[in-house]
Formats: sequence, C-alpha cells, structure tokens
Amino acid sequence: MARELRGVSTTGTLYARIMNSTGYWWNGSTFEAYSAANYSTYDVAMTEQGNSGVYVADFPAAIQTGGTYEYFVHKQLGGSPAEGDPVVSTGKVDWSGSASISAATGSMSGSEFRDYILRRGFKRTDKDTEIYEAITDAIQILRRRFSFDEAETEATSTDTIGALGDFKISQESDLGLLTGIVLEDGDSAEPLNRITKDEFDRRYPSINVDTDRGYPKDFCLFAGQIYIGPCPDSVSYVYRMSYSKRAGAVTSSTTGVPFTSAYRDLLADLTMSLLYEGLDEEDRSERYRQRAEAELEHVLRRERINKGETSFTMDAVDC
Repeated sequence: MARELRGVSTTGTLYARIMNSTGYWWNGSTFEAYSAANYSTYDVAMTEQGNSGVYVADFPAAIQTGGTYEYFVHKQLGGSPAEGDPVVSTGKVDWSGSASISAATGSMSGSEFRDYILRRGFKRTDKDTEIYEAITDAIQILRRRFSFDEAETEATSTDTIGALGDFKISQESDLGLLTGIVLEDGDSAEPLNRITKDEFDRRYPSINVDTDRGYPKDFCLFAGQIYIGPCPDSVSYVYRMSYSKRAGAVTSSTTGVPFTSAYRDLLADLTMSLLYEGLDEEDRSERYRQRAEAELEHVLRRERINKGETSFTMDAVDC
C-alpha cells in the first residue's frame, strides 16, 4: 500500500476529497460535477499513524484513468463529513491508472529534471554543472519565500528536555524555516509564542541561575538551539515543531527533487531565469522570472487558503 493521500492535523477525524483535471469530484465510483447533496459520497477515510498527527489513505484503485489528481484533506467537525469542514492540507497524485507514478517527495530525479529543463528550451548540454547549481539555488529561493506542502515536515521532540532546569532544545539537523512550536501536555496543546533573543533575555533574565520554573509560553532561536521560556516546570511536555527543510545540493543522483511533483513549472521557470542570468541574457532571464513570479503568486494564494488565512473558493484555487 502506497498511502498516496497524506495530511497533518491534531488528533481527530480526517478525510480526503479527490478532484480530477476537469474539476469533477470522485464519489466512490465515478467523477461528477460538485453537488452539495452528494457531499457525503466524496470522502475517502484517512487513518492516523499512531498518535503522530499524520494521516494517510490509499489512492482509490477504482480510479483507472491516468492523470494528475488533486486531493483536499478536511478535518471533520461533526459526526459525518459535511460542507464547512476545514481544509487542513492539499496535495497532488500523479496516477498511472493503477499506481502512483512517484511515491517520492519529488516525482523527478536530478537527472530527469535536468532533462526537463533542456526540453523546455535550455539547449546547452555543456552546462550541466550550471543547471544543477541553478536548480539548487531556485529551491533555496522558494523555501525562503514560503513553506510548500512537501517542504514541510512534522517533528516531535520528546527527549531533548530531560531534566528540570534545562530549557534548551537542539534544532533539527535539516531545519530551514521553523514555522511554529506547539506544546503538548496530555490532552491539551498550546502554541508557543515566537520572540527574539533580546526579548527572551528581557523576559527571563535569570533563567540560567534561577530555580523558578513555569508553564512554557515563549521560544526563540539562538546558536543552533531553541530556548523555551519560562524554564519548563515538567519534563513530560512534548514539543511539536513544524518546519520546512533546508535544501541540499541537487545532483544527477538526487532521487526526489523538491517541488517537481506539485510545482514543476514554477521551479523550472525560476531555474531557467537563473541560468540565463548567468549567461548575461537579461531579457530572457527577466521573461522567465516574470513567469515564475506569476506562478508563485498563484501558489501563495493557494497556500493562504490551505492555511485558513482567507475563505475557500474554487475560483481562488483554480485561477
């Protein structure tokens, strides 16, 4: 089982809905135009992996037409799936008609994406080093701009604060952008407030010498560690960190180039812009950069919808 459908949320009931390239919804036996009356037939049940907050489901084997399908993961609020259940994540599946074309995070290897760049019009087969460097730089640029679904991960640190009086957690080795920390305490969970190191020092000036402890409220990043304030009064707290991964160098042997599953065109256009910039072809570089920026705006709009920062409409997603 490939578990192609995936979502992340606090413990609850999650389900997915699948949409094809024409905007029709899978109802368990076929694709149909959206109907509020048939909403209950659109759900694909998802299963939580332990108590991890990660939910998975298999892509329906009954879908036997190959293509790229979008899926929307909802958190169920009531006793059954219903309109109004919030979208907590989305994704895409490249489907052959019987299996996922790629189970990896990125659907193209380094060498495959290099060939894709050449097919899109960059004919310089003598520039492989520059191509892989441009791909790497483009990924780093995108990850600085915002967090994509496949750049995000969920990590739970359960043993980094093992003694009373300690208030530091080592950063994850692949941490690129820390988007937030949630403190889990039994059946409750609270987000910690991000502050600067200067603010941390002002709020907790005696944290290194004082025995006073309390319920954690704040965190900051400093010198490769995460500082928790006030000094935790318990070693049983779980700190769940959401972050985007740091991009590594892309080579021909890279097994899954980030973003090539869901955002292949965006990554390719930004890569092409960097390549032509390096060749001092400013007009062509600017043309590809403008295309990348237009695609980026679309994806940012989509991400804001996914994060609940604006209302969900199909026009906003598909424009």
